[in-house]
Amino acid sequence: MNRIIFSLFLALMVLQACKDNSASDTTMEAASPSPEEKVQAVRSEIEEINNKVTALMKAGAYEEAGQYFAEDLVQYISGQPPVLGRQAWVESQKAAAAMGEWDLQLEVLDLALDGHMAVERGRGVQTFTANETSPMPSFQLTGDYMVYWKRKDSTWVIQWDYVALVPQEGMEAPSE
Repeated sequence: MNRIIFSLFLALMVLQACKDNSASDTTMEAASPSPEEKVQAVRSEIEEINNKVTALMKAGAYEEAGQYFAEDLVQYISGQPPVLGRQAWVESQKAAAAMGEWDLQLEVLDLALDGHMAVERGRGVQTFTANETSPMPSFQLTGDYMVYWKRKDSTWVIQWDYVALVPQEGMEAPSE
């Protein structure tokens, strides 16, 4: 009789263990985000960084904004010389600010994610209001951009930033 009770007890323990494992597997599957959810989470993170960077630039906090750029940043904006490195980016922002007020609005159109790398494609509108010492007049430009982001420690940083400006009316597109 003891043997039967022990066998039943052992069988119940095995069944309970199997039931607990299948429940935890289901819980783990439910807790693990889908690929689309991961992309959306990173997109939200990057949109938040874009907002922080533009707010910091508007406030003149270029060193702080620069922390979202890789040390060896490469930035190409059509019609301008390349910006190579975070410190060069900070210096270019300071020089631009001396000419007037800048406002940048960004819209993320797409985001592709691959582990610790992401590619953002978007559109931006840059408005410049010249000050009295500016060598150029006020203007507004629209451009399409592509940014290659890398996950560094606990945040995303811009490694490569490419901007293709949309020619304004009366401006000729560069010839090849």
